[in-house]
Amino acid sequence: MSDGLDSPLEIARQARMARVALVILTDHGNPNPAASAFHMRADGVTIVGGSEAKLPDGRLTFFGARQVPRFALASSPPQAIDQARLWGAFPIVSYSEDPLYGWHYWESDLAPGGIEVSNLFSCVRALSVFRKLLLALYYPFSQYYFLKSVAFPAQSFARWDDILERRKTWGLVAADAHGGFHLGKWFSARVPSYYATFSLAGLGIDRKYASQPEVAIRSGDFFNCIRGAGEPLVFDYFATSGGSKFTSGSTAPEGSALHARVQTAGQTVQLVLIKDGVIERRVDADHLDIPSLAAGVYRLEVYLPHHPLLPANVPWIVPNPIFIGTAPYDSHLRVANSQTVQTSRSAKVRVSAPRKSQQFDKLVD
Repeated sequence: MSDGLDSPLEIARQARMARVALVILTDHGNPNPAASAFHMRADGVTIVGGSEAKLPDGRLTFFGARQVPRFALASSPPQAIDQARLWGAFPIVSYSEDPLYGWHYWESDLAPGGIEVSNLFSCVRALSVFRKLLLALYYPFSQYYFLKSVAFPAQSFARWDDILERRKTWGLVAADAHGGFHLGKWFSARVPSYYATFSLAGLGIDRKYASQPEVAIRSGDFFNCIRGAGEPLVFDYFATSGGSKFTSGSTAPEGSALHARVQTAGQTVQLVLIKDGVIERRVDADHLDIPSLAAGVYRLEVYLPHHPLLPANVPWIVPNPIFIGTAPYDSHLRVANSQTVQTSRSAKVRVSAPRKSQQFDKLVD
């Protein structure tokens, strides 16, 4: 509807080529009523519409509204998020650490449904002029050279961990995907294509959500994957207790067992388990089993330390956390302003820890 180069039908076609089953397609507006109410299924691909709203403190994306928004979003992020939920939408803090569009509101009443822990376009924007030139030179020969530029800012993980202390919030890898870019008023270059963007990163969703993939996003039962570096043959991350299984986004009883397993096509992996924002365990193995867990929020990061393009300190797979115990994760336990967030996380996030990221794609148009 604004600066995208292709129709939803063409986007669905390219998504199908890239083996993507769900696309979140947002458009500019505060909100954009037509985009927010958009929903279609074509060529086996579900496209769910949404809005990218420009607030004084940054960009708020929301999708899947069950009713057409009737009024403009408030300038206050907490109020804007409440309004999005009133329409039945799922709100996401976008461009959390973008050099240009970075989000500025991190007070304790911030309660999004999700937060972008990495945005591929933000990765490009953060590059030096020399690195951008190299990317432009190499890209015609291989789009996967871009993997050298992928990043998960440590601060975006710190922001996410801070919110997780208070409420359940899902982390997402996102991309500004327009199907190319405009060259003046009448011409455009279709590079990178939607297909190329879909092939680089996405969200992994279990097949049980095939008929309603959006449900997986709302419940947090998905994982982020830099799929341009390869896709796992098998990826499992869950807790068990008394014969019950608890997947990402779930709350399991204290004392539950934790299981993680990654099967690849011959690639060496490293698993890093993070509890309450601090590294709990790091193993150079394709599996991790802990028989009993104390209460806390447990996140997993998976790395490919010997990949030829993806940096060793950039996570390949990042699932959503599993919550252990009965802590009131959805209540505001303490007051935290932007300054205290930065101070506390700089002490918690250790430099020795790399950071990390299956398959669903969000297009910010």
